[in-house]
Amino acid sequence: MIALINARATDWHARLPLSVLAIGATLEGKHPYTIFDGNLDKQLESTLCAAITAQGIRHAAFTVMPGRQLTESILLTQTLRSRFPGITVTWGGYFPTLHTDVVLSSGLVDYVIRNQGDRAFIRLIDALDNRGSVSSIKGLSYVDGTIRHNPGEEILDPSSFLPLPYHAVDVRRYIERTVVGTRTINYHSSVGCPFPCGFCAVAASYGARWRGLSAERISSDLLSLQSRHGINAVEFHDNNFFTSEARVLEFARLMHGRGITWWGEGRPDTLLAYDRQTWQAMKEGGCVMIFLGAESGSQSTLELMHKGGTQTPDTVLALAARMHGYGIVPEFSFVLGSPSDQIDGALEHDFAFIRAVKRINPESEIILYVYSPVFFDEAEIFRSARAHTFAYPTTLTDWLLPGWQAHDLRKTPVAPWLKWKHLVRIRNFERVLNARYPTRSDLKLSGFQRGVFRTIGSWRYALGVYGLPYEIAALQRLFRYRQPEIEGF
Repeated sequence: MIALINARATDWHARLPLSVLAIGATLEGKHPYTIFDGNLDKQLESTLCAAITAQGIRHAAFTVMPGRQLTESILLTQTLRSRFPGITVTWGGYFPTLHTDVVLSSGLVDYVIRNQGDRAFIRLIDALDNRGSVSSIKGLSYVDGTIRHNPGEEILDPSSFLPLPYHAVDVRRYIERTVVGTRTINYHSSVGCPFPCGFCAVAASYGARWRGLSAERISSDLLSLQSRHGINAVEFHDNNFFTSEARVLEFARLMHGRGITWWGEGRPDTLLAYDRQTWQAMKEGGCVMIFLGAESGSQSTLELMHKGGTQTPDTVLALAARMHGYGIVPEFSFVLGSPSDQIDGALEHDFAFIRAVKRINPESEIILYVYSPVFFDEAEIFRSARAHTFAYPTTLTDWLLPGWQAHDLRKTPVAPWLKWKHLVRIRNFERVLNARYPTRSDLKLSGFQRGVFRTIGSWRYALGVYGLPYEIAALQRLFRYRQPEIEGF
């Protein structure tokens, strides 16, 4: 018996644990498994320990992202090692892929599967059950006297695998009301991204490679979920849903009149190059919002980030205008505070650029992050961070320290080139911006509360007065203002 574990990543919402469902699809009919989801089960440790005893679970496999999920996974793994020393522990996901040696050096984890685990994990289980060798399993790392890394696996075509085993979870518990729709579910239609952005873990993991499901397969899956579970909206959690215009156009046409609205993530330059018939089809086919990495209003910063492609600040402004004409909401994310000796000027430049975006398209959602280095030796921005004395923890348990727990939330990262005044400046600007333009994703805010925010924030925003916004901070606490970059939709 195998335990597929999605440790708690958030206190605010639960999304279908697509990564462990994908592994479940490869195990289906071959090895028995149970999915444990800490985002639903707040007593996951006791549930898991009871199941190991009752079901004779011999393999525990964790999907591990940085932040809250990493903390929970370390603590759960420590418990399993203490109480069940004979169990085999495997970690997969973004964090162990980028920090493999630190994970294996901890003595807590037996195996790490780097990048996609769809093929590697079942081969590992087969080898362990049959006392076979693991040395030929691509994408696997392990300890055999020393840490060993098998050759990497090529990116796998998601269409070559069986459909997700939705029967393994209670799908109804993952359907939520969001800004996208009243019964929203999440879905993955592709793997990787074809661009080499230096601040992105996807580029670091997949090396600018991308493979996607066909438009027909996507629409078929969603219509099945609509028929079975009554969904009327979907969030595509792809790293770049809009990579292929032909696929998007076909999908949008297939979804026309189907009663499903949708959100996805893309690049400004890719989408600006789309034909107008594609935009019209997207609008008619249910696209209501697109997450876009604007990153910065500075061309030199975009080049430092290896943003790649043809994206410039003017690209973002043009796309904001284009989307305003189609009534599709752009959700522009910015990564502030890149390594530099001119932080103050760079921040003010980005603030001015964000205001320009809002002038062109007031409906634009603005998401602010602070640059947190991603382990990517080939990226100039990461080398620059190291030159500014940035260094990762050398042990897994050091990631439990408060500063590192907050690092990948991208609000107060470990960033030696940033001073506290810079973080305060970013936070104050964000408070004023969110008061003047409250996010539409906070569905609990009433019209009255939005009006209060706008009234309080308008004068500050108009005059560019961002300092000491205590009255806005108090209102945000009183109304429990929701930040989508932290809490999702």
